[in-house]
Amino acid sequence: MKTSKIIGKKVLDCNANDIGKVHDIDIDLKSNNINTIFITESGELGLRKINYKVTPDMILKVGDYLLLNIPKSEIASDKSKDIPDVEIVNPSELEDKSKSK
Repeated sequence: MKTSKIIGKKVLDCNANDIGKVHDIDIDLKSNNINTIFITESGELGLRKINYKVTPDMILKVGDYLLLNIPKSEIASDKSKDIPDVEIVNPSELEDKSKSK
């Protein structure tokens, strides 16, 4: 299967709970093996994206969905990339910038 067919697929855990969508795939080109699959979930009303890492041994089946053989609670979250989709600013900082122009 081509990686373009996997990226964007919905991911479900072993209890059929929606985890998110496949965002990226890390492939070792020397051994032709998949190292890690990165899943992104929109959390907190879509303002923050939560990133998860899964390995090929955690995958039960790939079809219309990517089905994992573990529950969501056992998936490692990549906290270093949990970045809000919006920038939160103090309104007074905006006023200061507009006055200085």
